[in-house]
Amino acid sequence: KMKALGFVALLGTASMSGSAQAAGYIGVDLVQMDSETSVIGFPIGDFSTNQLRLKGGFEVAKWLALEAQLLTGGDDTNLFAGGTKYDTGVTLGLFAKPHVVLGAVDLYGMLGFATADASFDCVPSCGKSKETLSGLAYGIGAQYLVNKNLKISLDYMIYYDDSANFDGLPIDVTTSALGLGVNFGF
Repeated sequence: KMKALGFVALLGTASMSGSAQAAGYIGVDLVQMDSETSVIGFPIGDFSTNQLRLKGGFEVAKWLALEAQLLTGGDDTNLFAGGTKYDTGVTLGLFAKPHVVLGAVDLYGMLGFATADASFDCVPSCGKSKETLSGLAYGIGAQYLVNKNLKISLDYMIYYDDSANFDGLPIDVTTSALGLGVNFGF
């Protein structure tokens, strides 16, 4: 965890030492978050939630921004998985965002760290179990420049792709998101 945060901080500090002037932005997206779960390769179920994502960042070089994200969280019940309820709390992420501008389109990648609390509630068989999911997060996206201070964005992110231990049961979790929103520059 600390290595990823340290990398992002070091990258930002090194980039700011150049001559580029920082330009900030804030944004809001509607996100479809999907979590696929399995135990030893056998699917438990897929869970989907609609969430809001708040984001803010600043340019540290012509080709690089640093961005923080906060997703609101949500829950879904999968009837095919025995009525299992999967709940994700607030997701926080810090990212380096290299990008290239091609006319009115800005193509970008995201690389950083994300963390969220997640819980399974598989009533009545296993009860409720909670775990913090943290790790490498990455994605790709594009923004369309509407005017000097307004961009429409579309991106695909992987927030978590690893195994977590829910009350002694190793569950593989892949959490991805498709987001559509707007960014306001200042």
